[in-house]
Amino acid sequence: MEGKKNKRKRSFKKTWDTIKKIKNSTPKIIFRAHNIVVTLRNKNQLSRWLEIYPEGKYTINY
Repeated sequence: MEGKKNKRKRSFKKTWDTIKKIKNSTPKIIFRAHNIVVTLRNKNQLSRWLEIYPEGKYTINY
């Protein structure tokens, strides 16, 4: 016998809960540059993005 054709899928409730967690979590820092928008979690990430795009602007949410 070869492997199964179908894999078990995640239940809809677990998938929906995961999506709601992602949507309800607020990003702390929003970085905007030429044609991109990036959500960041800490200032180390922000400093790296500012090195790449020095003209970029950011907002910090609390």
